[in-house]
Amino acid sequence: MKRRRLIIRSAILLVMVIAVGYTLYNQFSEERGVVDTGDIAPNFVLEDMEGNRLELNELRGEGVYVNFWATYCTYCREKMSYFEEFYEEYAEKGVKIVSVNVDETTLQVERHKDRQGLSYPLYIDRNMLVSNAYGVHSLPAAFLIDEDGEVIERQVGAQTKEEVLAALDELIPES
Repeated sequence: MKRRRLIIRSAILLVMVIAVGYTLYNQFSEERGVVDTGDIAPNFVLEDMEGNRLELNELRGEGVYVNFWATYCTYCREKMSYFEEFYEEYAEKGVKIVSVNVDETTLQVERHKDRQGLSYPLYIDRNMLVSNAYGVHSLPAAFLIDEDGEVIERQVGAQTKEEVLAALDELIPES
């Protein structure tokens, strides 16, 4: 009787350990939902603060710098100031900067835009659908997408002004 109870308890414990291990593996696996170099960028549709719709697939033919950010992220604010400085210049060269806020309120994003003096469009990823599709786990995160819709680089973390400009230069369409 005691032996049978020990076997049952051991089996239950083993099943629980396997379940917890599987859950942790899926939660923290580096490859889970991560869009990386060489992948075709998943399409998404977002609206900017003025309600203008943006669909990624409609930007084929242009280089696209998709930047995921949040108002509380210091490195994001620095990067966005670089975008403000060079947004128009690179737009003329065929490079679109798409700044995607990660699930904050419209009021938070509007206040941030006003405080930082940003004039380019900001998009809000409601419910983190786009962020999750791209596997964004830390901010800032950026995806450099060429004119054919292929991800040519995935960047995570802080970047200097020179690094941001080099990335934007890399996105200028060849034709």
